Amino acid sequence: MKKRFSEMTRDELETELKLLMEQMKHAQFPSEREILQSKYNTAKAYTLDAAGFLPGVYRVQGFDEPFHLKYVNGIMAWGEMGADREASFPLSLLEPHK
Repeated sequence: MKKRFSEMTRDELETELKLLMEQMKHAQFPSEREILQSKYNTAKAYTLDAAGFLPGVYRVQGFDEPFHLKYVNGIMAWGEMGADREASFPLSLLEPHK
């Protein structure tokens, strides 16, 4: 039985990330690629230090509008996007807002 990402060591997560990247290269359908990308983003979030994500404004990969981070819970960033729309994203999708 496969471990959950939360149960994996850093080395196991790195191996899983490489495997997911390889699977994405060979995915035949866009929906398959999207599922693998979501798994990749989640696994990647477990390799990041949540303490490094302080409340403030961030850019989210794939979105143009700024994300206002309010708090982090586990690997998820919670806040508001645009005009007071609550949103959450894996930490791996956040980038400092420029």
